[in-house]
Amino acid sequence: MRVAIFITAVTVVVGACSPAPAGSIDAWHAPASGTSQLGAVQHAWPGWQIVKVSNIPRHDVLNDVTVLPGGTVWAVGQRDVDGVNRGVVERFDGRSWTSIANSPPFGLKVITAISDSDVWVFGSSLAVHWNGRSWTNHSLGGSLGGGFTATGAAGVRATDVWAVSPSVPTARHWNGTTWASVPVPGLLRAIDAHAGGEVWAAGRNGQQPLVIRWNGTAWAEVPLPALKLPSADALATLDDIAVLGPKDVWAVGSLSWNRPEETHSRSLSAHWDGTTWTMAVGTVDGQQLRKVEADGTGGLWIVESKWNPTLWHVTGKTWTKVPLPSTARTAAARRDTVLSSLARQPGTATVWAVGSTARDDLSANGTFWRIS
Repeated sequence: MRVAIFITAVTVVVGACSPAPAGSIDAWHAPASGTSQLGAVQHAWPGWQIVKVSNIPRHDVLNDVTVLPGGTVWAVGQRDVDGVNRGVVERFDGRSWTSIANSPPFGLKVITAISDSDVWVFGSSLAVHWNGRSWTNHSLGGSLGGGFTATGAAGVRATDVWAVSPSVPTARHWNGTTWASVPVPGLLRAIDAHAGGEVWAAGRNGQQPLVIRWNGTAWAEVPLPALKLPSADALATLDDIAVLGPKDVWAVGSLSWNRPEETHSRSLSAHWDGTTWTMAVGTVDGQQLRKVEADGTGGLWIVESKWNPTLWHVTGKTWTKVPLPSTARTAAARRDTVLSSLARQPGTATVWAVGSTARDDLSANGTFWRIS
């Protein structure tokens, strides 16, 4: 997921994580759209454009994207071929698009890349490596344990790649030779790395949200303020994390619980300033915050919901609601748009998004968006 990180130093993170102070939990009121956000809400932001929409005659979607420092874009997803899901891997070198030949024959959810000849894609219990010429399968199950389906991955360097899954309390780590199972204190959904060597992951532990950091030898929790849960079955989960720096980390997700015949939710965000967490919980029946990414200028892009999502640009405490372009056919028919993933080109303010736009009631086309 997200960008590839290039590091020349050997040490990943110096020192262990010390417990964080309790921090603070804020509540805020929802804007008119029903979204639960903190601070002023504005309604204009130029720049997002549709870059490419696939036009194959079958249903296809894009699930994840990563961008190399030079601007090369890699994305993965799946395509329906005669009723069977087949993997899709697409590459954009700044001039032309390529569908990588002999892509894995199953749906792909996650991608991370160190270079154009060092790319990892993930399916159910498998990591598949592209060396620039061919694919090699690596099992993430078997002796490593069952039930691992990656929902997030981060490539720090060729000998340091991580993948996480919300189904088991272990992560997977590639050391350049083999994949290993590494215990973690919870169920993780997302992972991110920073050019300074920071590697962070997010998910939940029991019913409470969880953020952990790699200290070079083990994962250590960076304690969040405890949330007061609205019911015994409530779950607070962080679905994505963005590491802007060692003293600037954001995570987003939701708090959800059941009532007879209905499910309630509140949006959830957390910010680490190097010393303290500040958390914010939205009003009842807010939408899940699914993705967060740095904008390259000190702010953030945050995706609310997945189907027909709301895209927010966040600067300080101001949240600007940003329309995501749709295809003419989708807009005219008022059909669905799905935004699955965001990734920024390192060192720039260029951000890519992938997902799909509906073509008809039964199918959709993989779609790329970009803002620079």
